[in-house]
Amino acid sequence: MSDHRWNIFADATAWMPVASGQAELMIRALRIGGGAALQLDYDFKGGGGFAVARRLWRRAMPEAFVLRLHVAGRGAVNHLEVKLVDPSNQNVWRYQLKNFRASKRGRWVTIPSQSVEFAWGPAGGGAITALGAIEIAIVAGEGGSGSWTVRGWSLEDQSFTKRPKIEASSAQRGHAAKTVLEGDDATWWEPSVKDPAPWIRLDAGTARVLGGLVIHWQEAAPLRGFRVRTSNDGLHWRTRYSVARAGGSCSYVYLPQTQARFVKLELKSTAGMRGLQIEAFEFSRSLEAFWHSVAQRAPRGYYPRWLWREQSLWTPVGMLEGSNCALMNEQGLVEVDEASFTLEPFLSLDGALYTWADVAITQHLQQTWMPIPSVVWKGQDWSLTIEAFMVQQTLSVRYRLETKRPNPKVKLYVALRPFQVTPPWQHFRNVGGISKIRELSWDGAAVLVNGSAELRPSAGATFGALTSAEGNLVADLAAGKFPQRVRARDAFGFATGVLSFAGTEGGIDFTKVKTSAPQPRRISVTDPAAAWSEKFSAAQMKAAGWGHEALQAMRTAAAHVISTRSGAALQPGPRRYTRSWIRDGAIMSAALLRMGCAADVRAFIAWYEPFLRDDGFVPCCVDRDGPDWLVEHDSHGQWLALVADYYAFTKDDRWLKARWPKILQVVRCIAGLLEPSGLMPISVSHEGYLAQPVHSYWDDFWTVRGLRDAVGLAECLGKSGLAQQWQQLANLVATALYGSIAATRAGKNLDFIPASLEWADFDPTATANALSLLDVPPELDAKALAYTFDRYLSDWRKKRTGELPWSNYTPYEIRIIGAFVRLGDRAAALELLRFFLTDRRPLAWNQWPEIAWRDPLAPGHVGDVPHTWIGAEYVLAVQSLFAYENTTGHTLVLAAGLAPAWLEEDGVHVRDLPTRFGLLHYTLRRVDARTLEFSLLPGLTLPVNGLVLRPPLPGSIIRVETKLRKKIPFTADAISLSQTSIYLRITHES
Repeated sequence: MSDHRWNIFADATAWMPVASGQAELMIRALRIGGGAALQLDYDFKGGGGFAVARRLWRRAMPEAFVLRLHVAGRGAVNHLEVKLVDPSNQNVWRYQLKNFRASKRGRWVTIPSQSVEFAWGPAGGGAITALGAIEIAIVAGEGGSGSWTVRGWSLEDQSFTKRPKIEASSAQRGHAAKTVLEGDDATWWEPSVKDPAPWIRLDAGTARVLGGLVIHWQEAAPLRGFRVRTSNDGLHWRTRYSVARAGGSCSYVYLPQTQARFVKLELKSTAGMRGLQIEAFEFSRSLEAFWHSVAQRAPRGYYPRWLWREQSLWTPVGMLEGSNCALMNEQGLVEVDEASFTLEPFLSLDGALYTWADVAITQHLQQTWMPIPSVVWKGQDWSLTIEAFMVQQTLSVRYRLETKRPNPKVKLYVALRPFQVTPPWQHFRNVGGISKIRELSWDGAAVLVNGSAELRPSAGATFGALTSAEGNLVADLAAGKFPQRVRARDAFGFATGVLSFAGTEGGIDFTKVKTSAPQPRRISVTDPAAAWSEKFSAAQMKAAGWGHEALQAMRTAAAHVISTRSGAALQPGPRRYTRSWIRDGAIMSAALLRMGCAADVRAFIAWYEPFLRDDGFVPCCVDRDGPDWLVEHDSHGQWLALVADYYAFTKDDRWLKARWPKILQVVRCIAGLLEPSGLMPISVSHEGYLAQPVHSYWDDFWTVRGLRDAVGLAECLGKSGLAQQWQQLANLVATALYGSIAATRAGKNLDFIPASLEWADFDPTATANALSLLDVPPELDAKALAYTFDRYLSDWRKKRTGELPWSNYTPYEIRIIGAFVRLGDRAAALELLRFFLTDRRPLAWNQWPEIAWRDPLAPGHVGDVPHTWIGAEYVLAVQSLFAYENTTGHTLVLAAGLAPAWLEEDGVHVRDLPTRFGLLHYTLRRVDARTLEFSLLPGLTLPVNGLVLRPPLPGSIIRVETKLRKKIPFTADAISLSQTSIYLRITHES
C-alpha cells in the first residue's frame, strides 16, 4: 500500500468551471496552513442544477484505492459529488454524498474505491483503470449561493500485491499447499487420503476487502461440497459460503462486501486443488459483476453476450391484444416474460458444440415487418432457425435445423438460464441483468420454474438440471455430459436446466401457472401472421423502389406500439420503459389513428383519463404504482390534443360529450397555471432539464396546440362562447411564446430557435415538434427557423463523415424528417430517411433504440428497444411524405416528401388511409421522362382550403391536364385541388 498526496489545487487556472442553466461558479486558489486549496464560489440564481470544478489529470488507477479530500465553507444543504473520468472523456465513475452542509471547520471526506460507482458511458460498467480528469461537483439540493473550500487531495493505493501465507490440514508428498498459489499446471495441493476434513487457509497479513474466490480443482470439486469461512484474528470464524453438492473443474465463490485477514476453505470430501485465487472487491461489486468475472474466464459463447460487456439488442415478441411481451435478442436468446429467465440454444453437431460465438447470425421478421422475429445461425453447411411468436398469452419458440450433411449426429439443446435478455446497464426495478432461478423440476412433460412458470417442450424432449455449484452446464455439454438430475434447488438462485431434443426440430410453449403443480393440458398455438396482416394491410400504402422498405419499417413500428402495450396502456418500450407517459401516448396515438387503429386509441384514453386530478391537472406519467406527479407542463396540452385527434378521426359526438367535463377542467387548469407573462411555469418536461427546471418552450407549443384543439371541440359541441374565450387564451399563450423566443434570441444574440428561456439551448428535435403541432408558425423568424435546421443538417453530415466527433445520438431526430417536409426541403427529408433506414438496429428488425451508440457493441444505456415513441415518430414522418394535414391552413398536402424513385413502375398507391378529413385514396406514377399520372378517388371531405399536390419533379410543372373542363391552378412545384375525385396528367420540364 502507498499514500500519494498531490498538490492539484495549487493552480486555479488548471480548473475549469462548468455550470448548468443560470448557475455560476467562480474558482480561485488559496493558501491554508501552508498548503494549496481551491475556493469554489457558487450561485444557483434561485434555481437548481450543478456547479462543477473540472481538471484534466491523467494517471493509471490502482485496483483498490482510497481518495481523501477536505471540504469546508458555508451555504445551504447541497450534494457533493466527486467524479472520475477516463481518458476518453466518455465514461464517468461517481461518488455521491447527499445532503452535505459545508461548515467553517470542515470535514475530511474519505472515498474508498468500493464506494465509487460507474455512472454512465459506453464502457457499461467495471472499474476505472485510467484517469483522464477529475470533477468536484456541487449539486443543488436547497441550492442558493455559498462558498466551498477544498484541499488535501490524496490517493492511497490499497491494492494487495503481497503473497499471502498458506497452510493446510495435510498434504501428500510433492503436493504441498503452497502450490495452489504458484499457478503451475504440473503441481497441485492434494490432502492426505486419511484426512477426514481437509482444509486450506490463507493469511493476507492484514484485513482487506475481498470480492470472492476462484478455485481450480485438480479433477473436479468435492462431490459433497465445501464451505468458506473468514476471520480477522484467526480465532473467531464466520461461514460465508457453503454448498452440500459441488462439481466441475472450477468453482467461483461470491463474497460481496467481505472484509477479512484469513480465508479458510473446508472440504467435505477429499479433492485436489490446482489453484486458489483471492479476488478483489470488483469481482463481486454486484451479481452482474460476479457473472461478468465468471464469463471472462470461460470460452466466448458460453454466456450471453452482455456478460462480455458488449451490447446485444432485442425485439419484442408480442401479440395484438397487448400484454407483457417476451423478448428475443440478436443471438436468439428468448426472455419468456418481463425480467424472467431466458431460453438459450446450443447445437451439438457431429460432436462439436456450437454457440452464438461460433456462427454467422442474421435476424428476420415474418414477411419482413410483422413482430414475429427469428434469428438464423449459419454454419458452413447448416443453419439453425429460432423463431418466436405469441398468441393468447402463450409464447411459442421453435427451433429448426437444416443441414446438408448425410446422417448427421445432432443434439439440439435449449438451456434455461437466470440471465435476462436486457443487460444490467438497462436496470430499472427488476429489469436488467439477473433473474434468479431457485428451483427447477421436470415431470416428464413440463418444466416448472420457481413454481410459477411452465415450459412444455415438444414430444421426445429430455431434461436435466444443475445448481450453480455443480459446474458449468455449457462446458458439460461440450464434453458430451448431460445433467442426470431432473430437479435442482439453488439457494444462490443460479440453477440452470437444459432441454435436449431428438432430431432436428424442437419447440417450447411457455405459460404462467397459478399453482405449484404442472398443468397437464397442452395449449395449442396458431399462426398469428393472418391477424397482423388484417391489422396493418400491406395494400394500404405501396411505393416502388426503396419506398417499399420504408413502408415495411413503418408497419413494424406501428405493430411494436400495439405489441408492447400493457393492456390498454401504451408504453414506449417493452422493458425499461414499461410506463405510460401522456406525451409518448399522444404521439403513439397520433400514429395509430393514421394507421387505422382508432379503437386502440380510444381504449388508451379511457384508461388514462381516471388518473387526471379533479382540478384538471394531467399527470405526466402513470404506471403500476399509479400517477407520477413530477411537474411536466406539456401534459395538459397533450391530453387535449389527444382527445381532439381521436374525435377528428372518428366524429364520435357521443364520446366527445362524455369527455366534456374533463376538457373543461383541463383548460381551466391551464388558465390557472399560466404565469403573468403568459407562459407555462418552469418544468422538467425535457430530460435535460431535470438538473434545473426551466421555462421550456416545448410546454408552450403543446399548450397552444391543446388550447386551439379545445376551441375546435367547443365549436363542435355548439359552445361558441367558451370557444371564443379559449381562443383568446390560446392567443395569449401564443403571443407570450413567440415574444419570449424573440426576446431570448435578441438577448443572447442567437441565430437559431432556442428550446427554453433560461438555457437558450439548441434543440432542433424540440423545434421540429413545434412544426408538427402548429405547421410552420408565421410568428417564428423564418431565417432563424431555416438556420436551426440547416445547422442541424450540417452537423449531422459532419458527424457521418467523421469531421465532428460523436459517441451517440438519439433517433428522436427522426422527427426532423417531417419538419423538412413541412419546410419544403424534400431532399433533406429523404436524405435523413435513408440514413435512419440504414441505421435500424438491427437492420432486419425495423426498430431504433432511444440512444444509438456509434460503436454498436458499446455497453451503454440505450433507453429501450424498440423505443415505440420513436417508432411512432417514424410512422408520422413517413406518412407525412405521402400526406400531411396542415391544420393551421386547413388543407391536406399530398406527395410533398415522396422520392422520385418511388414513382417508377407501378408507382405510389394509397388506399383507405385515415386522415382528419376522411379516408384518402390516390395513385401517382411516372409515365415517361416528362409526365406523371395522378388519380384521386372519393373518400375525403374537402378541407376548407382544399388540397395541395406537391409531386417530386426534376423541373417545373408546365402543364396540368384533366378530364374536367375547368382549369386546374398550379405553380412551378404545386397543384391546388378543390375536388376530392380527379384524374391529372402532369407535364414538367426535364
